[in-house]
Amino acid sequence: MLANSAKGILKPLWTRRSDGRWGIHGLKGIMFEPKPGFEADYFAFDSKMELLTNAPPKNIHDMFASFGPTDFIMKQSILPVVAWIEGDAAIRCVGTAFIVSCTGYAVTACHVLLDPRESGYGELTKGDGDVDIVSGFSMGVLMPISPATGIRGFYFIPFQEAWYWGTWRQGPLIHEGERFDSLTDIAVFKLPERPLGAAYQPLSLSLFPFIKAEHAYAIGYAAIKDIPIEYIEGRPKISEFDWDLYVSIGEVSEVFPQNHLRKEVPTPGPSFDFRARIPGKMSGAPIFGAKGSVVRGVVSRSFSGEKHAYGCMIGPAMTLPFTDGKSLKSLMDDGNDGIAVVNGRDL
Repeated sequence: MLANSAKGILKPLWTRRSDGRWGIHGLKGIMFEPKPGFEADYFAFDSKMELLTNAPPKNIHDMFASFGPTDFIMKQSILPVVAWIEGDAAIRCVGTAFIVSCTGYAVTACHVLLDPRESGYGELTKGDGDVDIVSGFSMGVLMPISPATGIRGFYFIPFQEAWYWGTWRQGPLIHEGERFDSLTDIAVFKLPERPLGAAYQPLSLSLFPFIKAEHAYAIGYAAIKDIPIEYIEGRPKISEFDWDLYVSIGEVSEVFPQNHLRKEVPTPGPSFDFRARIPGKMSGAPIFGAKGSVVRGVVSRSFSGEKHAYGCMIGPAMTLPFTDGKSLKSLMDDGNDGIAVVNGRDL
């Protein structure tokens, strides 16, 4: 666990063990130093060389994941969610997501997942919580290429499957379309498994809720802009763009564990009030508790210009079923997907 005054998180390094099961190969506290000109509780951070283990994994992809600048280490686990329509002049940057399993399960906010439909630039089917992407439209995440390869750039990784929970309802007026009443503002999606049995790099989760007055960190792509595309002989080309991660630190002022029943605050599902600056593109970002050791929540809703936001508790969403009856909690219990099991009431 990190010290009270530390600004950082506890970052695991995962790989597949010799017995074929996933395991944590290294663990290090990653400290965040604000870049000049930023506030102490909201900032982009300087990068320094990080080494998560002194005994690199045998898998070459996992070895490359074990060292590099601070932002590269964090961007393997916290990813921008993007959407692109073939022929468009830009890739839309919609929000933030984070990896929760070695096999590619990830979490974001439900309203991030539904942004193409709500904003009218793409269509998502609404059958049983599954999301189908229509032809010519792609939605996924960006992940950086290791600087150790000597290549500058990123991978686009499309959603393979996705799930959200709630009820579609017809609007009260004839001209209104259907709207979605979310059970929780948390959604889960699955990415294709990595080549050569390599691990995605998940963050550690906690089933326990935040407690009042607990300090928390949200980390996401607060200032990322849509990414311009240039077409050369019909092929898209993307120049370098800014995608700094930002850290926002604040205090949990209140918790609403029965909000799915009592509707005490506007964000759906069990939630909490988080007194921090949270710009819109941080929607879906992880919110760390226990002095940066574990993820307790997901950024849901914020108020422009104010240090005030709501987050959804991740613990209750862990048991929500996918279409095959499984859930993040059952995958965690099975132990075959590399989801961190964190025990102890303090976590």
